[in-house]
Amino acid sequence: MIDQELLSQVSVEAGLSVDSGRLADAIRNVAGFQVAGEFNADVYQSRLASQGLTAQQFENNMRAQMILGQLPTAISSSAISTGWELNDFVRMQEQKRAFKAILVPAQSNDSVGGEEAAEAVIEEAAADAVIEEETAEAVIEEETAEAVIEEEIIEEEAIVAWYESHADDYRSVERVVIQYLELDAATMGGEIAADEETLLAQFEAQQARFITPESRQASHILIEVDAQAPDAEVETARQEAEDLANRAMAGEDFAALAVEFSQDAGSAAQGGDLGWVEPGFMVQAFEDGLYELTLENPVSQPVQSGFGWHVIYLREIRPAEGMTFTEARPVLLAEYQEEEDERRFIEQADRLVDIIYEDPTTLEAAAAELDLHVQEAGPFSRAGGEGIAANSGLVKASFSDLVLLQGAVSDPVDVGENHLVMILLKEHLPEAVLALDEVRDQVVQSVRQQRAMEAAEARADEFLVLAVAGTDLSVIAADNGLEVIEAEAIMRDDAAVQADLRKELFLMDVPGEAGPLTEILKLSDGYAVVMLQSVTDGELLEEDVLKSQSFSRRIANSSASSETFGFLRMLRSQSEITVYEDRL
Repeated sequence: MIDQELLSQVSVEAGLSVDSGRLADAIRNVAGFQVAGEFNADVYQSRLASQGLTAQQFENNMRAQMILGQLPTAISSSAISTGWELNDFVRMQEQKRAFKAILVPAQSNDSVGGEEAAEAVIEEAAADAVIEEETAEAVIEEETAEAVIEEEIIEEEAIVAWYESHADDYRSVERVVIQYLELDAATMGGEIAADEETLLAQFEAQQARFITPESRQASHILIEVDAQAPDAEVETARQEAEDLANRAMAGEDFAALAVEFSQDAGSAAQGGDLGWVEPGFMVQAFEDGLYELTLENPVSQPVQSGFGWHVIYLREIRPAEGMTFTEARPVLLAEYQEEEDERRFIEQADRLVDIIYEDPTTLEAAAAELDLHVQEAGPFSRAGGEGIAANSGLVKASFSDLVLLQGAVSDPVDVGENHLVMILLKEHLPEAVLALDEVRDQVVQSVRQQRAMEAAEARADEFLVLAVAGTDLSVIAADNGLEVIEAEAIMRDDAAVQADLRKELFLMDVPGEAGPLTEILKLSDGYAVVMLQSVTDGELLEEDVLKSQSFSRRIANSSASSETFGFLRMLRSQSEITVYEDRL
């Protein structure tokens, strides 16, 4: 909201505007106002009326949005990638490193041997058919006792010291227990009988609805990108999809393009084939894009959905067909039942609110009159809980001042269609440091883990001394029963090497003339003694035209996002901003 207001003010100061012709073109291009790909004035008016808007209000809002977008669009469109930026990006992104490493895991005494050793001894003894049963049992008992390494005993002083120095790690979050009344149209009563005359009258009045919809045989190419990804990534994916759309429009085989480039695991191997698609089968954006196509112009420009960017190919159209009353009757009956359920729900909801407002400190009166049960949920935190406590609206109401501080029943909380609850605080559990007895097992485990990490670090230090003195890492690992990891050309995104090791490896300095660089790296559950042997910077070859274009787009889009963000940050720094939190 702040950014929008700042853009609005600076746009006015800069004299930015949108002329009526451009506004009209934008409105005519809104898919929701079109029929068969053409703007329809009747649809335009009816859509606005359904939202409670006049044409003037909508046009003013759209004009304002278009003006607000002019500055960010101008900044974004001016972003470029230089040759130096491209080469530097490739140098880092495509960099390869050769290394050899010993993994030194953090292991507490109780995690070594123990049950696994005991099970191994039991299996070995039981498998020896020569030993008689009594003798086998004696051997099992004796060898199991030797194999199990006693669990390390942690002194009370160490437990207390750790607990006191890490008290913030053992705090309970603020939680509440609530009581609530639930009103749900789906559980309010049985079916309501509808006579045939009523249903027939509805069918005749709405006969245009009951047509088997037109279906379309379609294929698509998907370029995946999260809708919440940075703008630069979204734009890069869009441009890749646009390139593929243009190639298909130019005559390249769509199925072949889908096999090679589509990231839809379910259809790529079949050339992107989606079969016959009817309205409601796909997400709305995809459906709108498909039904705008014609057999004369069967390939779409990129269409965005929550999955990424789609290039859609219309292959065939199957016309709509009418439904008989018998075919439409189940739909009419379900709608009649739904309308009656909704009517009863509204009546009950109005009465529930009236009773609660008469005495907002209790749920009992409403429960008695409406034959509802006072239910309970919790304890749960501001992050929510299970069941109905997973609903964000309910959680927000539970921690509102009305419920938490005033001790009153909440306003109605919608938890679904024709489904609401009203809640009352039963118990408030403030944030606090948990007693040692409640978290003793966690504290003991933390002390053991810390000691295991210290022991692993000490071992890693010993191995580093040996490695620097010239002992091969493979020999050190073999002598100590440890794992060696080795790679000649690992890249930053190579999943063959665990993520924490890979991250630390690419933070190491480049080896100099003295030869390989050997260091100890801390991992999430231990250490690694790493010998970084060589670093090979990435480079673009002349034939890597597509890769060069893709990387250039990523750099330019990233620059555009950074510059737009920087512009907004500059506006904030130059402005006096007051936030009235009580009005939020």
